[in-house]
Amino acid sequence: MIPRFLSRDFRLLQLFTRIVEHGGFTQAQAALNLGQSTISTQMAALEQQLGVRLCHRGRSGFRLTEEGERVYQAAQRLFAATADFQGEVASLRGGLAGDLSLHVVDNIATNPACRLSRAIERFTRRSSRARLTVTVDVPDNIELAVLDGRCHVGVGSFFHHSAGLRYEPLFTERQVLVCGRKHPLFGKAEEALTVESVSRHAFIAHGYAQQQILDVPPAGSAFHMEAVALLVLSGRYTGYLPDHQAAHWVDRGEMRVLLSAALGYTARFEIVTRGTGLRSNLVEAFVAHLHEAHLLPRVVSAIA
Repeated sequence: MIPRFLSRDFRLLQLFTRIVEHGGFTQAQAALNLGQSTISTQMAALEQQLGVRLCHRGRSGFRLTEEGERVYQAAQRLFAATADFQGEVASLRGGLAGDLSLHVVDNIATNPACRLSRAIERFTRRSSRARLTVTVDVPDNIELAVLDGRCHVGVGSFFHHSAGLRYEPLFTERQVLVCGRKHPLFGKAEEALTVESVSRHAFIAHGYAQQQILDVPPAGSAFHMEAVALLVLSGRYTGYLPDHQAAHWVDRGEMRVLLSAALGYTARFEIVTRGTGLRSNLVEAFVAHLHEAHLLPRVVSAIA
């Protein structure tokens, strides 16, 4: 028998997802403002309603069952679809309303080419009843979030185009290879540097990138630019940073750019949305503001 879901069950699903995202019952107590006994009781009620065990909890820690993982993913899709429905119904009454989830990569706010804040300002002026949520994540996770409905619009530099997604060019960013002040290459004369000599030193790769401009085996990886910066500042590694981010430390004499012309590269940033079905009015409006803010025509790349 398929369980019949009511508003109370919807709230229990929301409780469950918050527990998963906080990593367990104990960690979720403060965020939910509920005692552990209340959380346990409500989780038991959800499991009884669904007829499956969602997680293991106890001295061994919190861990989702296989069924729990599937329910969590399905709940994310349900919440996204509900938000889309609410936005569409609200638009029928006039104006734009509902939830819009925006996922972006880290450290783009200081890029002069990024006018995301201008797009947000114009969008929220026009859509005063819209609720915007912004999440920072790595490119692969942004694409997955768009695919499963947890994210409406993503902005990032994507190394491959995934099937079922729509990509639209937005702006570019220059990436430069840098080392820290304590690194052996920092004090070398520019004319003494070669690609070969730089390649002999330990290099930190971007963990989500399938290819690197510096074609050497990495000594490690980092998934956020802030983490790359910390490792570079240690003086033990070289690594790629956006030039606008690296400038903060370069100007203070704490980092140096290595062979900018030979080893630097330009990353293309894109908007990513679902490529199947019609986009909601809310998503269309936000994407339009992104294009307007970046002075770009509405040119959409082929759906992968």
